[in-house]
Amino acid sequence: DRKRKGFGASVHDYHLNPPLDVDVVETFETEHGIALPEDYKRFITEIGNGGAGPFYGLFPFGYDDEGPWKVGVLVGDVGQPFPHTEAWNLNDEFFAKEPDPPEGISEEEEDRLNEEWDTLLEAEYWDPAVVNGAIPICHMGCALREWLIVHGEQRGFVWKDYRVDQAGLSPLQDTTGKQVTFTDWYLTWLSNPKSVNL
Repeated sequence: DRKRKGFGASVHDYHLNPPLDVDVVETFETEHGIALPEDYKRFITEIGNGGAGPFYGLFPFGYDDEGPWKVGVLVGDVGQPFPHTEAWNLNDEFFAKEPDPPEGISEEEEDRLNEEWDTLLEAEYWDPAVVNGAIPICHMGCALREWLIVHGEQRGFVWKDYRVDQAGLSPLQDTTGKQVTFTDWYLTWLSNPKSVNL
């Protein structure tokens, strides 16, 4: 891809960051009482701490698309188990609460209704506890992300986060329906870095 036409190539430019000191990772593991998935830990400490990867690239450890993790804002408590074992979303009844302001409503009232909806979304849909036990590893643009589960029954697997499209969270699977590990995720991209099918 010398012309950098692959999705996200102009951002990461197929470069990897220098590996992270293993002591940094082990301190994090000790502080949170977890062990990162072995393949991911080995990658960031021996190959590269973020950079070239699927979509807009692999996040450096401790970062998301907004910068350093702000635990309790996007990232939940990684020391708690990931709470899902199958696809998760809030029900239609919840989304039916989204306002549909009638024609002729005042701008102030429309703003009030939208603010109430945003507050409800933040409290229930974007609650960081929804992704406890997980770390963001990349973004696909437009607030779509992928997460690596680091604690709990799903440890080692990658999950898709399509909440911005009201499509919830779901395990990433290959064409056979098998769940995808970090190694699977990265090698699939390496085999066809121009593809966005991950």
